[in-house]
Amino acid sequence: MPFSHSSCWDSDYGSMTDALELKHIQVVCDNNNVSSDQTIEVIPGNGTCSDHLRSERNEVSPLLVTPQVTENNREQHLHGDGVDIDSLTQPKWQRELRRVKRELNEVVVWKLKLWTLLLLIFIAIALVIGISIIVCAVVHDDEDEKYDKSSFVVARFFRGNFTLDANNFTSDSQDEETMIELEQQLMEVYSSSPALERYFNSVTINNLQDTTAQFKLQFMMPLEHEELIHYTLSLKMVKNVLLQHLYDRDAGDPFYIIPTSLHMEVG
Repeated sequence: MPFSHSSCWDSDYGSMTDALELKHIQVVCDNNNVSSDQTIEVIPGNGTCSDHLRSERNEVSPLLVTPQVTENNREQHLHGDGVDIDSLTQPKWQRELRRVKRELNEVVVWKLKLWTLLLLIFIAIALVIGISIIVCAVVHDDEDEKYDKSSFVVARFFRGNFTLDANNFTSDSQDEETMIELEQQLMEVYSSSPALERYFNSVTINNLQDTTAQFKLQFMMPLEHEELIHYTLSLKMVKNVLLQHLYDRDAGDPFYIIPTSLHMEVG
């Protein structure tokens, strides 16, 4: 029975239409944003169409992976609210050093950084100390150092005796030379004394018999000398200055005076 070509085409078209089902899908990007573009997936019913769409998806997929890789790399270095993870893996002293540097570079006042302000304060303190020392050295005047030796007109005498060490003193020595040496020794003692130097006038060895020598000391005082007699020029003070010198000397020195043999009195 003959049949119409159009009816056959309609039948084939209907069956093909039934075999194909259109479905809307959404492509999700790695940045969690839903794409606004929609694609149509064809349910397999025609092998040629299905393979063609699959090949297109395979060609596009590398482009979709790239943002994900970039995002993962960025997340490896950032944590939380933009905190650098690399800094968290550094030793504690390095983190503290970075924090201190950051704080020192902060602007504090008048566009000055903190380290600049600290430096200026240190320099100012050093200048104040230096200027104070210079001013004190120049302006300070010791009143005790001001004295007129010509005003010392009142004499004060001390006399006494001491014994030389026989092991260091030979009888071949001339008495005159020995007396001069002893006078020079006593003169150096009182001339170098900070307390008695200004009042000391002279020393005399009156007699040298065997190893025992007699001496006489003279000091000059101002008219007002009551306090000097009780303190600076007292017998105890004058004797102790000489006694300390004798103890400081070496027992083997020539013309060594035995400290325990020293005797002194006023007059």
